[in-house]
Amino acid sequence: MKKTLLFMMTFLSLLSFAQGTRIMYEYRFVSDLAKKDSADTELMYLDIKKDGSRFYSRQKFYSDSIRDVYIQKQLASGAGNFSYNDSNAGKVAYSVNKTYPDYKINLHTTLGQNRFDVLDSKPMNWKIESEKKKIDKFDVQKATLEFGGRTWTAWFSQDFPFQDGPYKFHGLPGLILEMEDSTGTHVFKFAGSKKFDEVERVEKKDIENTAPGGRIVRIGNMAGGKELEVTEDQFIKQWKDYKNDPVKDMRQNLSRPGVKMKVNINGKEMTDPAEMLRNMEKFQKEIIKNDNNKIEPVLYP
Repeated sequence: MKKTLLFMMTFLSLLSFAQGTRIMYEYRFVSDLAKKDSADTELMYLDIKKDGSRFYSRQKFYSDSIRDVYIQKQLASGAGNFSYNDSNAGKVAYSVNKTYPDYKINLHTTLGQNRFDVLDSKPMNWKIESEKKKIDKFDVQKATLEFGGRTWTAWFSQDFPFQDGPYKFHGLPGLILEMEDSTGTHVFKFAGSKKFDEVERVEKKDIENTAPGGRIVRIGNMAGGKELEVTEDQFIKQWKDYKNDPVKDMRQNLSRPGVKMKVNINGKEMTDPAEMLRNMEKFQKEIIKNDNNKIEPVLYP
């Protein structure tokens, strides 16, 4: 009788999770190693469904959704010229998709105006330790990993029927609740879990009430066009090219006949192409210089 009851409880728990679960993490990270005391914190979502998961920034999701509503409204009204201030987009622009059961991993990220779908085929060779503790109400166990140019320590729980975790991390016999690199500059901490259908309804209503126009419509081409599918080696080459010349695409756009553009950099409006490119290059290279502590350094040599 006890075995039957335990089986039913386990089955119901798995059925609930199969409908979709959102795991939330507080992500604390240092972008500039010269300013280790100035860490950023962002709430990250790991949305788990039966066929895979998606890891992304809550702030980025909200900002993109509100932007798309605004752009759809402007296009519907026939507005020829309009702008959108994306200052609240958050600092984590990438997302990671995993497919089950093969755990194929795709990193979705951008370089300048270009979007990339980067396939990751690197193995995760975990070392499971004997040390255990509690996180919230969950029993967790320690594991370590060398991955992406960093040494990581994870704490995973078998109280969840998932072998997943933040960013690309997966493959342990349970859900990763905490993850920290050896420098302490990238830290993920469990911040709760919810059924996915519940939070999805609440979020949709929240966005519709926040955004002008009300209806959420995705504008694929407004975020840099179609993604380019690349291997990690191909992405590294793209990164090196971008680092050396971050305004290459803008230069090509401005050289087209009849193209006129106006940009605002640090509060200064510019229309002269030469001035624009000069200031944009300086601005972008400063950003690259100060964003020197990527979560996966091997991708950004």
